[in-house]
Amino acid sequence: MKHRLLAFLLVMAFVPLWAQQANDSALIRRNVKIVACTDAAIYAGTMVGLNQLWFKDCQWVGMHTINDNGDWLQMDKLCHATTSYHTCVFGDETMRLAGLDPKRSALFGGAFSLLFMTSIELMDAGYEDWGFSWGDMGADVGGIALYTSQQLLWDEQRISLKYSFHPTEYAQYNPEELGQNLISQSLKDYNGITLWAAFNVKELFMDDDSGFPEWLTVDFGYGAKGMVAPQPTADFDRIRQFYLAPGVDLAKLPVQNRYLKAVLRALSFIKLPTPALEYNATDKIVWHWLYF
Repeated sequence: MKHRLLAFLLVMAFVPLWAQQANDSALIRRNVKIVACTDAAIYAGTMVGLNQLWFKDCQWVGMHTINDNGDWLQMDKLCHATTSYHTCVFGDETMRLAGLDPKRSALFGGAFSLLFMTSIELMDAGYEDWGFSWGDMGADVGGIALYTSQQLLWDEQRISLKYSFHPTEYAQYNPEELGQNLISQSLKDYNGITLWAAFNVKELFMDDDSGFPEWLTVDFGYGAKGMVAPQPTADFDRIRQFYLAPGVDLAKLPVQNRYLKAVLRALSFIKLPTPALEYNATDKIVWHWLYF
């Protein structure tokens, strides 16, 4: 399920690009209704589509829970948190573009993300080989809390979650689980996915007139390798990887063209390739001249 959540994240990133900021109160009320109905239609259509695509060959066994907290060295949990975070972005941005005030837009984004992610967990709960995961749900809530709390406190994101990917050797050993081509591997191969927390240095630690670039971030990443199945196998050693790297917040680049700015904002969930310092228990310190 987690790789499909990442695919949904990519689609949602571009949905708000159609909208324009509204100012007139009557227009705002109309736009809010339109956006609310559109979001509801997206939600309903997605739920129906996921149910048909994911579970059409699965046997219904009744509602149950599972404990998958040890799977994939928790990479799937971070994918949940990242997806729920950016689902908040989607809900918030669409309502802001409709003209709703920042506080209510942020709360709508959080509520929309919670509804969406909880619905997916409830669908999982009834089918064989799946189940309701409290670990997944906790990660979902964590991503929602990170986004919503920052919007309510600062009306901006000073700490954001990002994604990067590079192909690995491991997909060939279990292509059904890890992907059969580059596109599917970018969504399914946790060995090549890295999740990042990007800290905006200027917004967190400096004054507005400091002159420090507001688009420059310090990024902390987490990844893992040696995983060809959810649980350990005898073939490979599973290793956690931790990263430190500079980053670029595409949404904060000083771009004047509003269409280009909107595209950069939609792509801001991607961690751009930069030099990076890695630590893992086997190799200790590893330097990457360019890591993605």
